[in-house]
Amino acid sequence: MTAVLFLGAAPAVGAPAEILDVGGTPLGVVVGSDGTAYVGDYGTGGIRVIPPGASRPSRTLSTGINVSGIALDSDGTLYVAQQDSATGEAVVGVIPAGAAGVVRSIPVSDGNHLIAAGPDGTVFVPNPADGTVSVIAPNGSAVDRIVTVGAGPVEVAVTKDGTAFVTNQYGGTVSVIPAGANTVSRTIQVSSTPRRTENPHGIAAGPDGTIYVTNISSNDVAVIKPGADTVAYRIYVPGGPTEAAVGPDGTLYVASALRPALSVIPPGATATGPSIPTGSNPGRLAVAPDGTIIVTTPGSGAGNGSVARYATAAAVAASAPAPASAPVSAATRPGDAATTPWDSPAGIAGTAGAAALVIALLLVATQRRRMASLRDRASGSEEHPADHHSAGFWSGHADAGQSK
Repeated sequence: MTAVLFLGAAPAVGAPAEILDVGGTPLGVVVGSDGTAYVGDYGTGGIRVIPPGASRPSRTLSTGINVSGIALDSDGTLYVAQQDSATGEAVVGVIPAGAAGVVRSIPVSDGNHLIAAGPDGTVFVPNPADGTVSVIAPNGSAVDRIVTVGAGPVEVAVTKDGTAFVTNQYGGTVSVIPAGANTVSRTIQVSSTPRRTENPHGIAAGPDGTIYVTNISSNDVAVIKPGADTVAYRIYVPGGPTEAAVGPDGTLYVASALRPALSVIPPGATATGPSIPTGSNPGRLAVAPDGTIIVTTPGSGAGNGSVARYATAAAVAASAPAPASAPVSAATRPGDAATTPWDSPAGIAGTAGAAALVIALLLVATQRRRMASLRDRASGSEEHPADHHSAGFWSGHADAGQSK
């Protein structure tokens, strides 16, 4: 096997960090306008509420189990993608500002959902197995409409004008849904090779409407300028970039599956700057209004996850050495099996905390296997090896709350 080479990675620099022991299996995280962080527990459920500067949660909001995604409306309403504890049904729970827990639930399609909320309170629910996005109108009590997108939609970012951008992990594309629309207005190829996926997964919108998409398999972030139909340029990020978040100043932060560090990309930059060391197994991330970065760590088993709070990008930059140049070597080109965590799950399996990483990386694993099974029955072919690996990884999380 070819050695994995993370060439051109910017140096990691020390950054003040505080580990918040919230227990459980922390996965989804959002931050309110006042700096309060809300962290979902994928295991037994609940939303941990962490006030600005606090070292531990002040309270836990009651939810169902298997909290996969959370979103926050501008009026403080929380939306929680979860499994109903009594019925096992997949729902989006609604927690109004000030409430102690879910007050009503909106049924959605089966599976795990990484949801997002628009500025007007519209909630977007990607349905990986169906190739659709369910849209819940502001203050809605049911799904308002279903929009057909690409194959394997997994995450959504919403810009200030209410336009939703959806990563289609199996299709290698991003679907664009204008505010209030019933259909996709355009589809943007984000994998470098047409009709081939490089597993776009995480997506984030900058203050100016620029869209950033992490391509796990090709070790890059695709940058889409406002109104564009194509990728403007790509930023090399080593280690299988999975999640992205943008700070209020436009700084981009990227978490990778095989690298215990956050890549920091200054506004408008075409290469990464100094990185922020993290623990192994970084999960999802969010940026507070003051620029503080919050990263969930699901842990290596049920009940031992944590949340880390890191200093602002300005503090990181002040202590950083000059970054090295970042050429992409042949070992990191798209399609190299040694550096594609999705196509080579054995590479992930050999790293610490691999099982927990899969919660963030492969939330759609069960749906992927289901889709592959349907295709295989129709064609008479065998399952794709990636589907076997994905299902095996996911089943390792039965004790973390997965019941389906």
